[in-house]
Amino acid sequence: MDDEPLENVPPDTRLVDNASVNNAILGGLFLAPVMQGRDFTLRLPYEVPPALGALPAPTPAFTGYENELTDLAQLLARDTSHGAPVVVLSGLTGSGKTELALTAAHRAVAQGRFPGGALFAHVAQLHGPALLGGLLRAMGLPADRVPPSPTARSALYALILTQLARHGRPLLLVLDDVTHPGQLAGLLPAAAPATTIVTTPAHLGELGTHRIVLRPSATADGPRLLHRALTMAHPDDTRILDHPQEAAQIADLCDGLPLALRTAAVLLAENPYRPLSALAADLADSSTRLAELTHPDGDLHTRLDACHARLNPAQARLLRLLALRDEPETTTPTLAALCAEPEDTVRDRLTTLQYLVESGTAPDSWRLRELVRLYVRARADTS
Repeated sequence: MDDEPLENVPPDTRLVDNASVNNAILGGLFLAPVMQGRDFTLRLPYEVPPALGALPAPTPAFTGYENELTDLAQLLARDTSHGAPVVVLSGLTGSGKTELALTAAHRAVAQGRFPGGALFAHVAQLHGPALLGGLLRAMGLPADRVPPSPTARSALYALILTQLARHGRPLLLVLDDVTHPGQLAGLLPAAAPATTIVTTPAHLGELGTHRIVLRPSATADGPRLLHRALTMAHPDDTRILDHPQEAAQIADLCDGLPLALRTAAVLLAENPYRPLSALAADLADSSTRLAELTHPDGDLHTRLDACHARLNPAQARLLRLLALRDEPETTTPTLAALCAEPEDTVRDRLTTLQYLVESGTAPDSWRLRELVRLYVRARADTS
């Protein structure tokens, strides 16, 4: 409040006879202390809390998925006055769901689509009341005002999202690595106009108003990702450009999966003198391919371990039967006969496994990526 002398204040605004002034603040949503007074100098525009501007950066090696990126960008640009979209990104383990989500989110925020900022949460590591509390604090709520009750936290979270959107500051939510619908309890309020991207390595049923399924390929995108990832470590490394045939072979042996390709690039970066032909020869040995594509910073084998740990016995048995087949694709009736179960039961079960299993080219058929097949067979050999 200004400290201007009374004699400089226009007569019609002076206090008369030191009469008391009563101020009342009614309605609204307050996440911090409220000031009352006669004159204030306000600084606009609204400043996004640092936590709402701290989206993790996608890897600069991200490439491909142009159609999916366009579709996601269009969904993020939608008018939310009649409901905000919840977009579920699913697909094979290691297919780059998180990278796609972060790339699209950063672009949308940079374009001014979400002036309120963006929230990112890795749900598999932290969920439930603790996650809600963290999101509330990220939105500017002091820690001592976070309700202890999960129900109260969820209600306040929905209220804040709605009020921010109503005041022209909508948020973008990115909920990463959701492994089952129960983890989203309280995080997707039905009436809150907050656009949300959910990435998942699992089947989440009917969750979401839109679904984008990533289907990686081993075409030109693979060598391009290898080159970008390798030159991140060594800008002058031209091995991928100099040896396109070997690069294409490595991409094919990695099944076009971005996670496997980034691991291959790391292995090449750690040994600048290793010829691409040497890595391709090592990967060509199916008995050691997955072991070759390992790295302490994260690899496909580790992700597959986590996925397999979530399978129930019936799912694990069906996956093993599919992996042990010599044919590249197997129909539902064949798998049902092997399981001695109804076709509808087997078909529904395969649908829940689409982060490991893909639809085949023939009607009602299924296939595994070679790296997934090798992983499942190796587990079968040791069990």
